[in-house]
Amino acid sequence: MTEVVFTLLVGPVIDQALYKVASLLGRSLREFWYSGDLKAELETLQERLILVKPVLENVDQSDEGTIGWLQRIQDAADDLRVLEDEHAYGAHRQKGRIQSQFKKQVHHFLFRSRSMLSKIKEINMSFNRIVLESNCIKLINHSQNREADDSFDDFEVLGRDADVLKFESLLDELSQKHHLSGLSIVGMPGVGKTAVATSICVRARENHPSSLVAWVPVRKDLKEAMILGQMLQCLDSHAAGMTEIGQILGHLKPMLENKKILKILLILDGLWNEEHARGLKEFICRLPRWFATARISVVITTSNKEVASIMGTEPIPLHEHELQKLSDDDCWLIMEENVLRSSNRTSIQHHPQLLSIGKDIAKQCGGLPLVAAVFGKHLGAHIEVDNWSAIRDNKAWHAGHRKKILSQLKKSYDHLPLHLRRCFSFCSIFPKEKIVKISRDELVQCWMANGFLSKSNDSRSDEEEDVGNKYVNDLVSNYLLEVVDMDECGNIKFCKMHDEVHNLALLSAKHEILIWPDAQTVEKSVRHMRVESDENLRAIPKGVSERLRSLFLDVDVLHMMPKKPRSLQSFKLEAAAANELPSSLGRLKYYMKYLDISESGIKRLPKSVTKFYNLQTLRFTDCKSLERLPSGIENLVSLRHIYFDDERHVPSSIGKLASLRTLPLFVVGREKGRRIEELNSLNQLSGKLKICKLELASQSDATKAKLKDKGELIELQFVWSENRANNPEDMDVLEGLQPPSTLKSLTIENYRGGNCPSWMENLEQLVELKLIDCDECGNISCLERLPELKVLNIKAMHNVSRIGRMSYHQSSSQGEGESILPVLALRKLTLSKMTKLEGCETTQGMGWKTEQGMVVFSRLEELHVGDCPELKTWWEDGSAYPKLSMLGIQSCPNLQAIPIGLLNLTSLDINNCPKLMEYAQEGSDKWSSIRHAHRIRINGQIVRSRRSRFFKVPFLRQ
Repeated sequence: MTEVVFTLLVGPVIDQALYKVASLLGRSLREFWYSGDLKAELETLQERLILVKPVLENVDQSDEGTIGWLQRIQDAADDLRVLEDEHAYGAHRQKGRIQSQFKKQVHHFLFRSRSMLSKIKEINMSFNRIVLESNCIKLINHSQNREADDSFDDFEVLGRDADVLKFESLLDELSQKHHLSGLSIVGMPGVGKTAVATSICVRARENHPSSLVAWVPVRKDLKEAMILGQMLQCLDSHAAGMTEIGQILGHLKPMLENKKILKILLILDGLWNEEHARGLKEFICRLPRWFATARISVVITTSNKEVASIMGTEPIPLHEHELQKLSDDDCWLIMEENVLRSSNRTSIQHHPQLLSIGKDIAKQCGGLPLVAAVFGKHLGAHIEVDNWSAIRDNKAWHAGHRKKILSQLKKSYDHLPLHLRRCFSFCSIFPKEKIVKISRDELVQCWMANGFLSKSNDSRSDEEEDVGNKYVNDLVSNYLLEVVDMDECGNIKFCKMHDEVHNLALLSAKHEILIWPDAQTVEKSVRHMRVESDENLRAIPKGVSERLRSLFLDVDVLHMMPKKPRSLQSFKLEAAAANELPSSLGRLKYYMKYLDISESGIKRLPKSVTKFYNLQTLRFTDCKSLERLPSGIENLVSLRHIYFDDERHVPSSIGKLASLRTLPLFVVGREKGRRIEELNSLNQLSGKLKICKLELASQSDATKAKLKDKGELIELQFVWSENRANNPEDMDVLEGLQPPSTLKSLTIENYRGGNCPSWMENLEQLVELKLIDCDECGNISCLERLPELKVLNIKAMHNVSRIGRMSYHQSSSQGEGESILPVLALRKLTLSKMTKLEGCETTQGMGWKTEQGMVVFSRLEELHVGDCPELKTWWEDGSAYPKLSMLGIQSCPNLQAIPIGLLNLTSLDINNCPKLMEYAQEGSDKWSSIRHAHRIRINGQIVRSRRSRFFKVPFLRQ
């Protein structure tokens, strides 16, 4: 096994440096004196960067002699980044405060110009030395740079028999219908793609000896002639050395006819590159023209979802199949097989302690058969309880076995573009327990602060956040990140990383990221540091602190902060014991772009924070000890994201932060800087926004907020204070709060108006609606015009007595007529604390179906009803709910029956409903109507529970 080598990622640094130089060149004439001299220096620097870039693309980074040279490039590029931050700080400061003295302004202008010119000259000298040294740098011999590992070793142990049989059956079925067909097997490295494809190949050669079965590992330099040559050699092992397609076909076609071969199976293993995939797709589409008499099946394997998508397009789409991870039980079976094979034993069933520990270790495999097989071989060579316990507790792991896993996973890493490699490596700064669920926004904002998301020339219109979100999607597509949760629009909210992939990230980042106390040595190349424990830590090393960009603290070691930090850009403090930020933090005003003190014991932010004019993200959620914010937060003109969850912490005059994209909470006040009209200028707001104390707003103020112009908002919450008397002005205020028509989620709470607002019916993309404690509102007919509504939650609307008579008219080519009801889209319906609700009706004159034949609640999956004391009748015909799987009824003492004939019911929960107790009596007619449910709970007691193989996809992700 060859060494798994990672080196400094300097390539993206040069690209960023070129981008920054071009930006400075564009501003030099209008923003600096001595502009002629400065322009000349910048142009020289640009030329030197261009000279260095091609050397970097071909440098042998495994050569020890190049490491120092790469480090000097990193240092010089850092100096340029620091200079650009200092310049941006000066420009942003002018926006953040008013300069009252022109003389002072001119003096500062002169000083900045001289300083910029002097520093650019120093950076230029550094890159001049780098260019001169590049002549001595060892380059890669591309003729020897080939990917290895073509063997099929151990494919039979990867536990994929069922998948092999399924794919074989599918290939046979498709082959009978189409001249050319096939499938793409996609999945993360180590999940068993090559094992499955190899098994298909071997079995096809055994079962169909008269067929042509060709296995071709995909290389970077793979040409069409190489594929055809491999197919020819399958029939004639001596036919090698041909390089022309025409020559190969001239031999191959007659052989197919002479041998009467009517079936061709071509397997392309390990296709990564998207551009390469497009070329191969064109080649595959030409195969029927070359081999008109044979049925052709093509199988490709890939760890890139985009490649699979490309291969799945017309004119001849390959069916895409994602190979899923194995269960813990299946992983244990693979481990056990390898344990027995490595130890020459026949069974370990008589060792219950080993059996228990082994099954615990199987859970650490994360569903990857490769990891399970490697674990099993290692365990088989060390069959002792102490050894197995040490492996389970991560105290012992053979380096050779670790390399085998990492060498497979590294294939995904090696095929990433350089900018994605750096973003992936940065993920290692989050500990494993954190990476189980990491916020996409937090990750993107950290990347943004560290300059990993610099826009290229062809993406000037994209915001950095959009670029970062694309990077996350790309890492997910390559199985280096996994999706945990998504929002209503299908965007990733949280993601995670497999343990072994996290190990890969740690290894790839070893030159730049330091995790204390895990690190054994401290390299000068370190740019990002996380302190998980203060064990043996006396001070943050000086050599590291000078160029540190990110510092994440899990413990209170603020007293160890360097007194003169040079260019720290990201600072994250998660230490609950810390109650004060160091004064030295103020020296970072030029560079700080990401500051997070969430869940800390900090009592107050220092005044110096208000001068962080380059700050992009500020987080202080769950800061219970934080007393107040310093005045002047509105001066942070670069601030794009602010996160907090305490009404006391809403900044004043927030309307001045015109770049703001994230604002989770706004509390309305009557004083200047607290009125709702502060939202007027924040047209870039996106995501979620909660507005509280709306009783302090007037209709005119609400209209001035111009929420309808903020098209990037996904979710809005309108909240009035509790325990108020009826207020007719609530209707006017709510009318003025018209949201954008693209809104996905809306909550209205403690509203005292009698009707829903007129704009409600215009929210045609609304997916989720919550009406909470709207006591006086009795008319909810507006819900009839929400065709995309999937989640409806109505709570404590005491004036509603009956629901269900909902219909509306819409124009069509045949005139006006009954349209499909909005309830047709509902997936989840919750009704609670409806004290006057007596019953629910069908749509008048329509029964359980519309005139178009659509079942009224055709998509409803969850129905919950609670605390409705007057509810007596219900929609009793179960045919109204053909997909209902979860039904919960609580504290409805007068309800006598539940819908009959709920054929897909899997979970039923009835609590405190005395007239429904007959459903708990086995043998009764009512019990017979529900006994097919997998889980039934009556008054807190489970009366039926059985395992189901039914997997319910959350309705918001379908």
